[in-house]
Amino acid sequence: MGGQGTKGKNFRGAIAPDRSAADAGDWRAILAGHAARTWQEASVADGADARSGGYRASDVSAADRQAIDVALGPMAEEALRIVSSFTLGARSSERDGSGRHAAEPPPAFFMRLNIVLNGLEPAVSDARAEQTAPHVIQSELWQLLYKVRESAELSYARELDLIELDRRILFLLHNMGPLVPAEVAGAVGVDKAQVSRSVKRLLELKMVERGQIRAPIILTRKGTVLSERLTRLADLRNRELTFDVGDRELAHFFGIIEALLERAVQLYERERSLSQGGDKAPSRFPLDSAEEARSGEPIVFDRTRIISPLMTLSSYFSRSGSLTFKRLTGLSNFEAWVLNEVAMDPPIEWNRLVAQLDRDHSQAGRTINALMERGLVEREGGPGRRHGRFSPTETGRTLYDIIQEASRQRSAFLLAPLSQQDREQFLDTFEKIRRNAVIQLERERTFDELDRR
Repeated sequence: MGGQGTKGKNFRGAIAPDRSAADAGDWRAILAGHAARTWQEASVADGADARSGGYRASDVSAADRQAIDVALGPMAEEALRIVSSFTLGARSSERDGSGRHAAEPPPAFFMRLNIVLNGLEPAVSDARAEQTAPHVIQSELWQLLYKVRESAELSYARELDLIELDRRILFLLHNMGPLVPAEVAGAVGVDKAQVSRSVKRLLELKMVERGQIRAPIILTRKGTVLSERLTRLADLRNRELTFDVGDRELAHFFGIIEALLERAVQLYERERSLSQGGDKAPSRFPLDSAEEARSGEPIVFDRTRIISPLMTLSSYFSRSGSLTFKRLTGLSNFEAWVLNEVAMDPPIEWNRLVAQLDRDHSQAGRTINALMERGLVEREGGPGRRHGRFSPTETGRTLYDIIQEASRQRSAFLLAPLSQQDREQFLDTFEKIRRNAVIQLERERTFDELDRR
């Protein structure tokens, strides 16, 4: 799964036929190729195969059939039938502008097929994905970005005194050209009000300009010079973050992020609809959803930056999480995270809790105090917060169970289009980037300490 030009994958992250993968015995690629051929042969026969509802054994070579048998065992025969039926059913509903059946399967078909194949995937004994995927998508993604943000603040502050969102908008306009505020909001994953305030600051600093309130925002000469300087620094920082990550691995990583981002937008739109409807009951997210992402705002995806798409993914996922946890528990996103960490392995000591949250003591302290005041967390131990140990109350434990179930559903929905192999490769690359971010932050802290002396 990669970007444009990555063999065997389409731009939405779903599996598309790849002959080299099939030659290597990849059962998913073989079935995807079988689906593509079924679609195309039905088109040639003008629907004759569709009426029969079956498939011919000759459609799958002996080598491919053996690979499927080895991978799926008794499910091999049923897998072929399921893929054939699914393909012919999908083809019957796809028509071009003239009302005829589409001759080729559209990209969205392979995303839906990917979800079907996930249901056929053999059970794996390795519990790594179950245990770590939700943490990567939620807490570990936040922690990575927190490290990068702190490091960036220290690094960029030596060049230019701007807050993070202002810098992101300068980067975006430099890379993408003039954009209207709605496009900027969609690209950076924040609401229009925040973008408006940031644009106002940049206008006052004469770094951007625009003709009228809804006109495209354009960099001034001053903004261009500063953004180019920051871009050179950002290029260096990004190269550091992707140290030990090869070009193909990075392309695959970006492809997965793009697929996850589409699901994150769907999740946000669904949760926003539920919240506006006042639904207080825990909701289940259908894992076979084939709806397109409908954010109402274009998503401008800059593939030349490793952190920008991660920040956008985190922003959409956090925004939907905020709505989910607020609706189900009355807690903010961070409050839900703190309660989750407290209840996961109680009692937890203060210093360990702060280390796991990767936040400063003051922010964690305010949140713990708020949870204690609401009767969700209790403290034991010596005087002073730093000497105490924290556990959930009975009410807190109930909310923890709700948070855990909602998190599982959200993560399952987000990761549904990915195969087990894609998930593992994503985690491996993510760990390399996280390790590089830690090294980068420690270096910037050292530079900052030297500057203070």
